Amino acid sequence: MRIAFFAALRFHAPLLEPVQEAIGDRAETLLAGDRGAIARFRPHVVAMATSAHLEYFRRALPGAFVANVRHGVNAKRGLFRLPRRSSARRFDAVCVGDELKVAHYERAGATPGAFWPTGYPPLDPIFRDDKPPRLPLDPSRPTVLYAPTWNLGLTSVPMLGERLVDLVRAQAPDVNVLIKPHPVIGDWRPRWMDAWARLEARHPRVHLVRDTHAAVAPYLLASQVLISDASSVVFEFAALDRPIVLVTNPRHAADPAWASDDIVWSWRDIGHEIHSPDERPAAVALALRDPGARSEKRLHYARILFNQFTDGRSAERVAVRLLEAGAHVARGAHTPAPRPPLATFLCHDLRVRIREHAMIRRAALGPLEAVRLRVRARWWRALAAAPLLELGP
Repeated sequence: MRIAFFAALRFHAPLLEPVQEAIGDRAETLLAGDRGAIARFRPHVVAMATSAHLEYFRRALPGAFVANVRHGVNAKRGLFRLPRRSSARRFDAVCVGDELKVAHYERAGATPGAFWPTGYPPLDPIFRDDKPPRLPLDPSRPTVLYAPTWNLGLTSVPMLGERLVDLVRAQAPDVNVLIKPHPVIGDWRPRWMDAWARLEARHPRVHLVRDTHAAVAPYLLASQVLISDASSVVFEFAALDRPIVLVTNPRHAADPAWASDDIVWSWRDIGHEIHSPDERPAAVALALRDPGARSEKRLHYARILFNQFTDGRSAERVAVRLLEAGAHVARGAHTPAPRPPLATFLCHDLRVRIREHAMIRRAALGPLEAVRLRVRARWWRALAAAPLLELGP
């Protein structure tokens, strides 16, 4: 039996590796970011952490079972932006840990052949209560983690700019500041990385995680307070029942990834929400002084999202499901999915490859995203009176 793991983006690899390790020698496995290598491997099962490449494998491997392990708790309307055809939206199986995600796939017209109740493998280190990693920070001081998302209208980065450390320490001067950007920021937003590198060089006890594609769970475990915006790490950190400060970008409603019913917006009371950079110092100080505040909300939402899957064994559950699916295919019992029409597939696949190409993102798509956001913000009247500290795309 052959099981392949496709890492479309580099940060998918550390999400998929624990499942590959859980399979061990029970199957021949391959983890790769090269779609051609996956196709040549001729796997019985393909597991991935995104939806965008489903049609490629429907054409390249029409007899394979294709499963989605997913890479985040909230999806930012990604499913709704896929072509409205089953070959682009309907996996043979999707791994879930809560009923909200089931409903999300159904609303998007992307109900898979099966929902596998497995939990979320990247959270296994948190639920196992793994030991935090050693960092170049003073372990005797509390650590505040800043983990922003990448979308221009959702991220807090333009609001905070290079004032980040000063704002965090204004009323909490003794804290460590740990910066873990969203994985794609390292490739798509180089000016942001440069700004944070300058902060690291200028201030003591500041550490920038330059390998943005590294798994975030170890950094969550090492932190006492999280500052974020519209990232999935908000909910992952809630599993630790530690305080969260949420920075809301005034342009959020103008971003194409915004959805009012997404839990990242409807559950903002999971943390202390602020709308202005000047609110940051008091929010951080309060989080350190009273970490138990909002604990009831955090635990309530964590129970909804993670349900019974808090034993740190989600990767093992996914592995078992993949092995069962592989045996099903090997017996000839799997019904191949229809292949998408060549012309429509090529058009969609070209868009996918352009969106994921780092150099195109930097040189063309980044500036175009910034222009689009400004236009949409004016149209939707989503801009606040306070200016944003633009670092550029």
